[in-house]
Amino acid sequence: MKSCFISFTIILATLLAACSGGGKAAGSQFGFMDSVGISIDKDLLLGDTLTLPDIYCSDPSQRDASIQGKRINHDQYLALIVPAGDVFHDEMGNWRLLGVRDMGDGITLAAYYDGSGLGYSVDLITYDRQGHALDAINARELHLLWRCDPSNIQDNSVFTLDGFLTFDAAGKMTLHRTMGMCMMDFEDDLKGDPQWQQQWEQTYVIDAKGQFVLQGQQVVKQQGQVDNYAAMDFRTWDMLVCSLHDPAIMDTWNEYCNVVESSYDPEYEYSPFPLDVNELYRMNPQRFLSWLSMPANRNCRLLKYFKLRKKDHPAMLSEIASIADADARQWLTALVGSWDDKPLTKHL
Repeated sequence: MKSCFISFTIILATLLAACSGGGKAAGSQFGFMDSVGISIDKDLLLGDTLTLPDIYCSDPSQRDASIQGKRINHDQYLALIVPAGDVFHDEMGNWRLLGVRDMGDGITLAAYYDGSGLGYSVDLITYDRQGHALDAINARELHLLWRCDPSNIQDNSVFTLDGFLTFDAAGKMTLHRTMGMCMMDFEDDLKGDPQWQQQWEQTYVIDAKGQFVLQGQQVVKQQGQVDNYAAMDFRTWDMLVCSLHDPAIMDTWNEYCNVVESSYDPEYEYSPFPLDVNELYRMNPQRFLSWLSMPANRNCRLLKYFKLRKKDHPAMLSEIASIADADARQWLTALVGSWDDKPLTKHL
């Protein structure tokens, strides 16, 4: 009888804790944050929309003053951000935690602001319950503005790029972008009405591994006579807002080559696309090289842009040496050895 009473007491206590301790149960999802000294309150819970102030100021002291969130100290930076990957290592960064969100399946999404340099970035990192970094993407600046013709200081025509992120309960995330051209009053920091605009969306699903799986990119609205060259440059740039680990992004980029090639005039001497492909390599060299060396991909469209990479051969050979498959290592070594040192030209 005594043992039955004890068991009943334990069960009752458990039920009461579950009913009355909702805050504690919710907090357990973010317990790894608490372990590094970050207490998650309601102000640090991401809602369905993540926006940042429309900041065009190049003065970091003024720009950063408008950013909310919790400042990340050095130890927290080492514990939470460095494990995400080399591309996030920035000792000079002015890091802030913008907020966290429970994405289901024990996965937490954390959004950070990095205000280093003249620009800024919004970095999104997923974690398991123990705080292990699972994947990350760099959304770069959500707001940009610069002269269409930097060489002409009298020309006040500018390109603008604005954006924000939305989340839903099903683990989907969408990057919303508006790109356009307008006139700018730099003295009063005022933008004129757009001469043309294009809006597009880039959607992702955070899968059971915590990886950002790109679902697609589509134009949803436009007005005026869109500058297709400029718009394609920006959309290609956003293609780099992608998972550090998901291998399917390589297939997406390879297919995207056709979009880029059909959008640029064949006589257009230079586009930034080869540099973007180089950045895709830098994000995760092992993923890039492993995918490229698969027999089915050795004549892929992406390869001709990657061949324009003209530096860091020793570093790349070191990466190739880490590939497990011997045939892949041999093919990649021969590929790099066949490169010449001619500068980038329109003859791809």
